Amino acid sequence: MAKNFDELASSILELVGGKDNVSRAFHCITRLRFNLKDKALVKNEELKNVKGVIGTQWSGDQLQVIVGQEVGDIYDAVCRIGGFAAEKAIDENLDAPKKKFGVTTILEAMQAILMPVIPALAGAGMIKGIITIMTSYLGVDPASSLIQVMTIAGDCAFYFLPFLVAWSASKRFNTDAALAIAMAGVLLYPTMTAGNTAGADPLSLFGLPIPFPRYFGSTIPIILTVLVLSYVYKWVRSVIPNSLRIVFVPMIVLLIMTPLTLIVIGPLANYISKGLVWLFNFLYGLSPMIAGAIIGGTRLFVVMTGMHLSLSTICLGNIAEMGYDWLLPMHTMGTLALFGACLGVWVKAKNSENKQIGASTAISSFIGITEPGIYGIFLKFRNAMIATVIGGAVGGAIVGLFGGRATAFVNSCILSLPVFMTTNFWCVALGIAVSAAVAFAVVMMLGINEEKNAE
Repeated sequence: MAKNFDELASSILELVGGKDNVSRAFHCITRLRFNLKDKALVKNEELKNVKGVIGTQWSGDQLQVIVGQEVGDIYDAVCRIGGFAAEKAIDENLDAPKKKFGVTTILEAMQAILMPVIPALAGAGMIKGIITIMTSYLGVDPASSLIQVMTIAGDCAFYFLPFLVAWSASKRFNTDAALAIAMAGVLLYPTMTAGNTAGADPLSLFGLPIPFPRYFGSTIPIILTVLVLSYVYKWVRSVIPNSLRIVFVPMIVLLIMTPLTLIVIGPLANYISKGLVWLFNFLYGLSPMIAGAIIGGTRLFVVMTGMHLSLSTICLGNIAEMGYDWLLPMHTMGTLALFGACLGVWVKAKNSENKQIGASTAISSFIGITEPGIYGIFLKFRNAMIATVIGGAVGGAIVGLFGGRATAFVNSCILSLPVFMTTNFWCVALGIAVSAAVAFAVVMMLGINEEKNAE
C-alpha cells in the first residue's frame, strides 16, 4: 500500500511544479494543501486526472488537492519524498456538506462515498458471476458446500452494503464512524429484515408507523441517515460536558437517531430510491434501444463527470427490486468502444509515442480502467472520440433492443462477462463485439491527426 501512496505522491509533487516549487505542504481532513512559489508551474488539468485525486481547488496561491480519507497516508508520502517537515493536520473539512448545494454537490458526495465501496462490490459481483457459470454451465450442484460458501462470499457485500456505505459516509460527513455503522445495524436489525421478508404490518411508536422497507442492499437510506447523524452528533457533543461524553453522547444520539431513522429518514429515502429506479426504468420502457444508444454513447462523458459512481445507486436499486439491472450492460458497451478506438489508434498511428499510448490504453480499457484511454486517446484525438461514441451507441442499442441484463454490480468491462450470463447473454456478447469493432473501424476509416489534438 505504501508503494501506491509513494507513486501517487510523486505524481502530485511533479504536477504541482516539483518539490522546489512548494514553500509549505500541510493537510486537512480530505485535502493536501500546497503553498506554492509559482502557480504557473502547476499542471492543473493533468493533476485532476491522476488516479487517486478527486479534484483540485485554488485559494490564493495555495493549491488544495482533494484526495479523500487517505489524505494522512498520502501526506506522509509527500513529506517523505519531498523532504518536507510533516505538520499536524488542521481540523477543517472543506468537503463537508454546505448550506448551499445543488446537483453537482450531491453527485460529488455520492462519488466520494461510493468510491471506497466499489472494489468490494466488484469483487463480490465477480464471485456471483462465477457461481452462475459453475451451476448453469459446468454442472456444479447449487446445493454443494462449495457453492454455498461462494454464495456467502458473493452476497455479503451486497446484503450488508449499508454497513460499508455507513463507514464511507461517516468519513465524508466527518462524523463518528462507530455510530454510523450502528445506524446501519438499525436498518438491518433482524426485526426489520424479518418484517420485510414476511410482509408484516408496520410497528407503531407513539402512534407513528415504522414500516419494513427493504434496506439490505440499499444506499440512499443509510447515506441520508449518516448525513442527519452528523448534525445530531455535533449538537449532542456541544451540550454534554467533556467528562460525560464517552457514555452519554452515543447513548443520546442512538436514542434520537433510531426512531428518527425508522419512522422518517429510512422510509423517505426508500421512496426516493424507488422513485429513481422507477424513473430510469420508465425511460427505459419508452424505448430500450434509444436508451441503450444514449447510455452506451455517452458512457465516457459520464465517467469524466464522476456521475458513473452516482448511477451505481440506480444499478443497485434495480438489482434489489427486480433481481437484475439493464444499465450496467449498456455502460459496458462504452468501455469496450474505447478499447476499440485505442486499438485503432495503436494500428493507425505513425508516431511511436502515440502507438505506445494506443497499445497501453487499449489494454487498460479492455479490463475496465478507462481513465488512461479517456485522457490519452479519447480527448486527444477527435476521430477517436467520434469512434468511441458511435461504437458505444451501436452496442448499447443492441443491448437495449434485445434486453441484456446483469445479475450483480460489477465494473463495466470484459472481466464482468459472468454476471451478464442470463437468458439474453448473447446480445451482450454481440454488443461488446460490435462496440469494439465499430469503434476500431471508424478510427481506421477516419484516421487520426497526429499533428493536432482534438481540442
